[in-house]
Amino acid sequence: PATIETNFGTLEFTGGGYPTEETVQRVYDELDLQRATQLYLDLFPALSVHGILKAQVRDFGHRSSSDICVTPQKMNATPVFLTGNTDSIYAWMTLDLKADGPTVMEIPPNVMGPLDDAYFRFVVDFGATGPDKGEGGKYLILPPDYEGDVPDGYFVARSNSYRNWGLLRANTDIVGTGDAAMAYYRDNLRVYPLATGPREGRYIDCGHMPANSLVPEDATAFRWLHEIVSYEPADLFNKEQLGRLASLGIEKGQPFNPDARMQRIFDQAAQQAVAMARVITFASRDPAEKLYEGMSWGTPFVGGSSEFEQDGHRNLDARTLYHYNAIVVTPAMAAPMPAGKGSKYSSTYVDENGDYLDGSRIYRLRVPPDVPVREFWSVTVYDPATRSQLQTGQPLPSISSQQNPPTNADGSVDIYFAPEKPEGVADGNWIQTVAGKGFFPFYRFYGPLEAFNDQTWKPVEIQVVE
Repeated sequence: PATIETNFGTLEFTGGGYPTEETVQRVYDELDLQRATQLYLDLFPALSVHGILKAQVRDFGHRSSSDICVTPQKMNATPVFLTGNTDSIYAWMTLDLKADGPTVMEIPPNVMGPLDDAYFRFVVDFGATGPDKGEGGKYLILPPDYEGDVPDGYFVARSNSYRNWGLLRANTDIVGTGDAAMAYYRDNLRVYPLATGPREGRYIDCGHMPANSLVPEDATAFRWLHEIVSYEPADLFNKEQLGRLASLGIEKGQPFNPDARMQRIFDQAAQQAVAMARVITFASRDPAEKLYEGMSWGTPFVGGSSEFEQDGHRNLDARTLYHYNAIVVTPAMAAPMPAGKGSKYSSTYVDENGDYLDGSRIYRLRVPPDVPVREFWSVTVYDPATRSQLQTGQPLPSISSQQNPPTNADGSVDIYFAPEKPEGVADGNWIQTVAGKGFFPFYRFYGPLEAFNDQTWKPVEIQVVE
């Protein structure tokens, strides 16, 4: 046809198919916009890791892989990190295998967590679900291009990237809190190059420090992609992804200087992609997102795969849903695990009527008695704009069984969400919200038992009180 109607305008052709000048410009603008939008979504996991690494250097003062971030008083809402919990004593580690070569990680006993690569792909687990089986030990992380000798005496893993991010969590009954927790990690956790042996590192109390690890929602994200492509191995991304990046001026070994037109397109692409990610996350159309039939509670790992693989393909929306809302990738969080092992998570964004949760209203979540967990359960509240802990007047926007909240006669626990504490409600049963702002809770189940896995025990929907 001589004209083609599209959602980005009428395209005109002459002589049987030759585009007019206006059509040429319109099509290339749209082509670049579509490619950039899809790249933002596809490479969001890499952008998320990049944001964390930037925050650890810029906000926490990391100088080398031997510097370690610890949250000895647990993590509050001040550092902006995707759906961080308030339950565990964290330690965060950043590896740079290009700078350090093969790197040793001395892992303490009785901790859990993974090491992920620069595309947020799983490298290795530490702790009960890793090769040390919870006893701790020395891990040796090899760069992707390493061809040298591998010494004995290590749990060995090879990463697909130079930069990697590791996270450990420990329960307070193991490591304590405050000075005791800091001392536990200082005495038992070290990271250093194999070539140099142990070296001095700082243990930084970052649980309450201002920080921002979020991915930019404008053209800055594409400058970040250029930084990633420039530093990491050429095969961190596949050839299709690299081809799309190159078509937008993002290439390894080449400068990145977008003109005004591309800057505008990058801004729009980021905003479109964010809109898509919000819809995919907060209004999933995938029935497999629901953890329980007929209920709103969903799973962050749709399909039960930490690689988001399903029936021989990658579930792209499942990957977006997870990474827009969360960080840390390990099979221990996604795949079925033996009873009492690993951890499971569930979130909801709506009340019993299917309406989005509104911080101006009063809600009640009743936690049924006898929650089937070997360790503990918790409920933490997040801001849908940042997907990070909701910032309110409360020190921690959460309630957990570790806190021994007041119970009902049958052993159930009522959790109230409201901007002000409802009359007659104990402090230990109230999580503060912000009037005029949405919120969403994450259930966490640490060491889920068989009654959780077979769904004999189920949560209930959030009820509207006022």
